[in-house]
Amino acid sequence: MNNFEFYNPTRIVFGSGEANKIGKFAAKWGKKALLVTSRSSVIKLGIFAQVKASLQEFGIETIDLAGVDPNPRLSTVTKGVKLCVDGGADMIVAVGGGSVIDCSKAIAFCRYDDGDFWDFFTGKRMPNRALPVLSVLTISGTGSEMNSNCVITNESLAQKYVTSISIISPKVSIIDPQLMKSVPGYLTACGMVDTISHVLEKYFDGTKNTPMQDRISEGVVLTVIENENILSDLTNIDARANLAWASTIALNNIANAGRGFGAFDAHTIELEISAKYDIAHGAGLAVVHPAWMIHLCGKDSAKFVQFAKRIFNIEQEDMSDYECGLKGIEALKERFKAWGMPQSLTELGVPKSNIEKIAQDAVSSPKGKTLVFDEVLSVLKGCLE
Repeated sequence: MNNFEFYNPTRIVFGSGEANKIGKFAAKWGKKALLVTSRSSVIKLGIFAQVKASLQEFGIETIDLAGVDPNPRLSTVTKGVKLCVDGGADMIVAVGGGSVIDCSKAIAFCRYDDGDFWDFFTGKRMPNRALPVLSVLTISGTGSEMNSNCVITNESLAQKYVTSISIISPKVSIIDPQLMKSVPGYLTACGMVDTISHVLEKYFDGTKNTPMQDRISEGVVLTVIENENILSDLTNIDARANLAWASTIALNNIANAGRGFGAFDAHTIELEISAKYDIAHGAGLAVVHPAWMIHLCGKDSAKFVQFAKRIFNIEQEDMSDYECGLKGIEALKERFKAWGMPQSLTELGVPKSNIEKIAQDAVSSPKGKTLVFDEVLSVLKGCLE
């Protein structure tokens, strides 16, 4: 285990009906909020109005920004910054999933900048000030409600990059499972894949002697699998609650404390795909991450044997470590398939002719320093069918 510091400043308010408390918590941070949400469902279901009413109850005026895309765009961030400046917002309240929260985070730290916002995502500059962000989560999977990560797509450059800045961790995040019961099955499954992918990125990073972290990560994976019945009963609040908390734990840094540092390699590769084809991030990970795991298993199989045994009860018997590891990965792929997730890049509409460009862009991206072009290209070729 590596030396580490752990600190997470986000206050979590968890439970059914808790969304109505957002006004109480927001009142600490000012009197005018930029209220950010997605295109339609949150508004149609009355959740946006519910949050607005709670804010108004505590004397908080709102400036509305609706229409955040599933892969939030830099142009929307720019629009939000202008609304904050012109309207005098002193906080941001995000109502939605990871895309809405990420867009809100980006607006928060770009609010005080007069330069090229994309510099913060390419690593040229770092902000030192941000508006406070609060969130009301309506779909689980990204874990953005309790971390400092922010993923934005620059549509003009077809680039989708992540930045991590401590000052943008939400001050308060409300996780109300009641708000999630209308999330469609496909998007629910995407969130389940994303949750699992978050812990497996570091689970297989090669760091030795991390038994506690391993158990936390395995607990997240098992919790997702054990609650897969949500896909046949989307209104199951208990399952929604379990999946939501698993998602939060997966990426609030507790499972990764003491592990290796650096990029999430499968995520870095997938971001290049969803930037170019505007697909759901979890759907892309369902294809890319198992293929990347096969690549890692070929380098060091021992941890994959542990994964296969603890998650899928696969006994090694007379198999080699590599063969046993592959059995575990195949079992995970089968779960993704059973959840209705795509199995190939072809299924996602990614043409074979473009995979070299995807591989090169992944290696050249700010988080791609640990990647090797030939390895990434080989993995992507394996994802085609």
